[in-house]
Amino acid sequence: MSLHVAPIVLLGKEVRLEPLGPVHAQGLYNRGRVEKDWAHLPRSCFVDLADTRHWIDEALGAQGQLPFAIVETVKDRVIGSTRYLNIMPQHRSLEIGWTWLGQNWQRTAINTEAKLLLLTHAFEKLGCVRVEFKTDARNERSQRALQRIGAIKEGVLRNHMIVQDDFVRDSVYFSVISDEWLDIKKRLKRLGKRP
Repeated sequence: MSLHVAPIVLLGKEVRLEPLGPVHAQGLYNRGRVEKDWAHLPRSCFVDLADTRHWIDEALGAQGQLPFAIVETVKDRVIGSTRYLNIMPQHRSLEIGWTWLGQNWQRTAINTEAKLLLLTHAFEKLGCVRVEFKTDARNERSQRALQRIGAIKEGVLRNHMIVQDDFVRDSVYFSVISDEWLDIKKRLKRLGKRP
């Protein structure tokens, strides 16, 4: 059995993940202009609305990816983005990445709930046996966050990617596998309830 990934809305209490589209450009631009928030992503922050639209077009055109807008449900406003990528149906695996949030929503329960929604869909609806994450080796905050949710650090790919300013980065890989999912799910639910 191979997984079939199609655009879908994933709804939680605090956040809604909906298929990324041009309608999200203004909201993403409003939240995505802080340079330091993009320091460990492959590209820098948005410089204008046209740049944001171009980024959305690239995300939508990328093979093996399914991008989402992260929407705060209470105020119905776009606050960031995430995506499934490196989707490998034949191996029933995918990656969760390209995740960023506007400054006011960083280090809140929003990211925890978004991960819970994405992982639940991956394991319980798509039938994944593996979900992976990768982060810039310099991004210690992201690594701590992945360890906090229970993802297992697998190792480092040296000189893995060339990113902003032609920096040759090492990537740290983490994963959650299907045998671990129920424990991870309980952990994420506990973390989401903390103030």
